[in-house]
Amino acid sequence: MSKRFKNKWSLAVVLAASACAATAWQMGCSSGGNESSTNGGASGAVGGGPGAGDTGKIGLALSLPGGDVIQSFTYSLTNSSGAYILLPSPNPGTVNVANSASADFQLGGVPAGSGDTLTLSATTAGGSQCSGSASNISIAAGATTSVTVPMFCATPGVDAGNLAVTAVPAFCGTVTSLSSGATGTETFVGESITLVAAATGLNPTNLGYTWTMSSPIGAFGAATNGVGSQGQDEAVGTSDTMQFLCTTAGTTTVTLVVDDGPLPDGGTCPSNLSTTTATVICDPYAANQVESTWVELTGPNGINGYTGNVAIARALTAYVPTEAGANPCPTITINNGTPVQMNLRAAATTSIPARTVNTAPGISAAAIIAGANAGGPGKPALFPVSSCEYPLPSGTTSAMVAGRSLPVPKANPTKIVVIGDTGCRLQTDNGWQSCNDPNPNGTDTPYPFAAIAAAAAAQNPDLVLHVGDYAYRDNECPAGLGYNCGGSPWGFGWDTWEADLFAPGAPLLAAAPWVMTRGNHEQCNRAGQGWYRFLDTQPFDTADVHTCDNPAYDDPGTSSSSTTADTSCTNYGVYGNCSGNWNNPFLVQINPSTQIVVFDTADAKVQSQAVNPAFPALPTGSTSLSTGSTSCSSTSCLYYATYGCELTTAGSLVGASSPFLPPSPLPACPTANFTGAPLPFNLWSNHHPIFGYAVPTSGLPTNPIPTFPPVMKSVFPGTYFPPPINLTLHGHTHDYQAINFQTGTLPDGGTFQPAATLVSGNTGDILDLALPYPLTGTAVSAVGNASAVSVATTDAGVQEFASSDNGPPYSNPISAAAVAAGDTPTDNDFGYMVLQFNPGDGGTSATWTSTEYRTDNTVRDVCTVQTTGQMSCASWGIILDDDAGVY
Repeated sequence: MSKRFKNKWSLAVVLAASACAATAWQMGCSSGGNESSTNGGASGAVGGGPGAGDTGKIGLALSLPGGDVIQSFTYSLTNSSGAYILLPSPNPGTVNVANSASADFQLGGVPAGSGDTLTLSATTAGGSQCSGSASNISIAAGATTSVTVPMFCATPGVDAGNLAVTAVPAFCGTVTSLSSGATGTETFVGESITLVAAATGLNPTNLGYTWTMSSPIGAFGAATNGVGSQGQDEAVGTSDTMQFLCTTAGTTTVTLVVDDGPLPDGGTCPSNLSTTTATVICDPYAANQVESTWVELTGPNGINGYTGNVAIARALTAYVPTEAGANPCPTITINNGTPVQMNLRAAATTSIPARTVNTAPGISAAAIIAGANAGGPGKPALFPVSSCEYPLPSGTTSAMVAGRSLPVPKANPTKIVVIGDTGCRLQTDNGWQSCNDPNPNGTDTPYPFAAIAAAAAAQNPDLVLHVGDYAYRDNECPAGLGYNCGGSPWGFGWDTWEADLFAPGAPLLAAAPWVMTRGNHEQCNRAGQGWYRFLDTQPFDTADVHTCDNPAYDDPGTSSSSTTADTSCTNYGVYGNCSGNWNNPFLVQINPSTQIVVFDTADAKVQSQAVNPAFPALPTGSTSLSTGSTSCSSTSCLYYATYGCELTTAGSLVGASSPFLPPSPLPACPTANFTGAPLPFNLWSNHHPIFGYAVPTSGLPTNPIPTFPPVMKSVFPGTYFPPPINLTLHGHTHDYQAINFQTGTLPDGGTFQPAATLVSGNTGDILDLALPYPLTGTAVSAVGNASAVSVATTDAGVQEFASSDNGPPYSNPISAAAVAAGDTPTDNDFGYMVLQFNPGDGGTSATWTSTEYRTDNTVRDVCTVQTTGQMSCASWGIILDDDAGVY
């Protein structure tokens, strides 16, 4: 506590009004001479005599009781209106009394008048504050008025303490603009509006944006709590791009509040500067108005009972019927007949609970790759669109949905576009991409899928094969890192599926029917919910096992208690292993000479096993899975049993039998009710390359799913794939690969030709590290009694391998010295692949020609695949840069 003592004393002031020209601080009118003026009533100290050394000084000071000293006074003289009076001397002004014994002074040249006020203040050497005033002063012309001003001084007490103050600056942000750009502020349910805000502040990098809505009719792109919740982007800088997804018809007021960091408790910013609003309108779709349409192909898988190709017309609509329980799907017109309503596959919903995902906000990909049991609550997957479907009858020549012509299957397809890994990567600690930059030649990390889809559609394909990984926008676009992805949707709901597939891929979806291969990004703990609602070829599972909505069904578990058709686990895969992370393989006949098996390896990666506690990585060195094997525990053998049975089913589709038996105590594989027969060409599609290569962040190229080939060896000893397979097609590695292999050795001493491998994973996502040339090691190491699978070489010693990776640019050609020094030659373009069938004279003389195109439709490579499973490419051993012409 501090005490203040007040001392009162008086100061005499003379105010003079006269006709003479007064000088500052004069005592009166002077008639001449050298009369000196003083600054105060006391004279300055004087002394003197002839000898300066004999002189001294007398020090004077104006002292208060207690010994405190006043150095100066500040005065002001105001008139009756409170205005300062113009004087010859400064007003307000200061009087120096540092060497004065008294406090008398005179102001001259004061205009005559009444009602004047004189105010005095002073600060003592000890810190006391003194002040006083005299009012109602009258000044007569030519007269001198004396005024006594009582002064009050407040002095700190002897027991006063100190107060230490630390100031923490807090700033307020100012909104400068809020716009919706090209999207406007009105759209349909299921569509998005992009809101772009700009702001200023004293600390621009710290500006944050909080978005709220008055009515819960949508979801902000930054929100992790679903419909109606607040969106918040903190410390993002001078602009923020926010997506608003309409989930329900209606009108809402979006309020934006900008901050420049946290305020002290109780602090507020002026709302007229920090806050603005916009009105957003979400309109319902009219009946038969759709978001997207396409056709996909499926066929027999040994369990579903199909005996041939099945073409399924699909449509997505956001129309919500007013009549409860009504079918929201549009009509379809087939062969110009009577329109019929499509069947509802999965109804629109925005109420699916948020589930655990392995790329939850803030989860490090490095932790997952290292084998950590990573994962966490994700953003709820919102689906304000209904999925509709209708099987096209055999002989369909035309089909129309909502005025759109569907690409119906052709009788004898000969041209196939192959694409893969088409989404735009937004993943914490595992890569970011400029999703708003569609220019394939962008200067940073462009997202070129829209351009590639348009170029591929211009090829007029008969069929499109997607080799997996459709959705990559796992996490929110990071602020301040320079990536052009602001406002991008993220998570695993409809908005990301639209942004990664249905919007950029629209021209290609309209060009030809698709064959869909599932990738690891469509696992249940990633984008699996959208996979089952939109792309899976089997009926939607109303028992909730094959929906990925329920994390309880991510791992193999007990068999389903449901007896409804297509919901019991026996209808999907391994008997007793009920999980949404597996789909049965299926077969599509492309033309009379060619068929393709489509296989699901979505959950086959070691990283996938790491985040599925009941499905751990396999023990090293496991070689046999015969009954009674002790090479692995029952839990790890579950991996073998699951994939082993599905591989057995896949073999039956092309007439290949297998000796595979799941180890005891696991049940036997379900019995397939379809047995096919090989054709001259038997193609295989699964997402991960089995004989292809991936480059880790360090070390030599390796198989991306090393625990999977041992299972393949157990099902098909020596050949890995079913023996009739002569060409495999994959993605996963974000590059182009074409590989021909040396003849392998069978357990009985015979030989086999490993299937040629083509990889087309460079269609959209960030490209991978470069593969070295030449490749070293084997595609698949020898396991048990099976030989290794190694890359072939020409008679001239040139390795029969071609690739297109994202590595450093080189001159054409790269020098031998650079190669010897360890440099990685590469051609780092995005691209896509086209397969063209050449019937020859029938039978084994038929071939498939693979052409790899860059985004500008220049040709990167041309390969020819024989029915023997051997392949030759124009680029064997040729090292190119981006400027190379054809080949």
